[in-house]
Amino acid sequence: MTKQVLTDDARIRRVWDVLEIKNLMGRHAYYHAYDMHAEELAELWVQKPGNQKTASFGQNWGYQVGINIIRKNYVDLNIKWHQEDLNELCDADPTLENCPENLGIGCMLMHALSTPYIEIAGDGQTAQGMWYSPGQVTFVYPDKVNALWMYEKYAVDFIKEDDEWKIWHLFVGTDFALEAGEDMTKQPVSDTSVDDKAPEGMEITIPIQAYTSRYNWSAYPAIPRPYETFSETISNGPDGPPKLKKGGEDE
Repeated sequence: MTKQVLTDDARIRRVWDVLEIKNLMGRHAYYHAYDMHAEELAELWVQKPGNQKTASFGQNWGYQVGINIIRKNYVDLNIKWHQEDLNELCDADPTLENCPENLGIGCMLMHALSTPYIEIAGDGQTAQGMWYSPGQVTFVYPDKVNALWMYEKYAVDFIKEDDEWKIWHLFVGTDFALEAGEDMTKQPVSDTSVDDKAPEGMEITIPIQAYTSRYNWSAYPAIPRPYETFSETISNGPDGPPKLKKGGEDE
C-alpha cells in the first residue's frame, strides 16, 4: 500500500495507541507471571460477543478458538494442574496446607516482552504487534525442581472496543525450552523441548503444527506491515498460517 500521509493529530493518536498497546501487553506479562489468568481474560481480552467468538490463542501445536475454550484451558485447566501438583506436595509434606492460597506454591514464571513492533491500521480499529520473549518457568515437585529457559515469539492482533484496545488473537511460538544449568549441546530438539503436541487435557480447536523451529518456518507469524483495514493483513489467528491455506497439515 502507499505510504500514509498523516496529520499531526493523527500522528499523536498513533503514538497514544502504541503506548496503550505496550501497556496492555505489559499487563498481560505481569498477570501471567502472577497466575492471574481469570483477571486477564476479564480485563485485557475482547468482551463483545462477536469478538469473543473469534478470539484465539495459538501455540506451536495449534489454535484454541473462542473465549470459552480459551478460558477452559488458560484458567480452569491451569488451576487443575496446580491442584494436582499441590496434592503431591502435600502428600510428601503433611505440614503444607492444601488450600487455594497454596496453588502454584514454589513455582515461578516470567515471559518478558522485548523488541516491540506495532502497526496501527489506517482505520484505527485494529492493530498488530510482535515481540520476542526471553523467559523462564520453574516448577516444584516433591523430589525435584524443574527449571527451563524459554525463548518465544509473540504475535498479537488487537481490536478496539469502545475506544479501548483489547487482545483479540494471541499467538505464542516457542523456539526452544532448555533445562537451566544443563549443557545446551546435550539437549536435542525433541518433543521434550519444543513440543508439537498440545499438553494433556488441553482442548484445541484446530490442531496443526502452526510453529516449529525444526522445519525453519519463518513466514508465520508475519512481521507487521502497514495496512488500512484488518482484511488486508495476515491474521495472527487461525486464518493466518500459510500451512492451513495450502490445504492442511500433510501438504
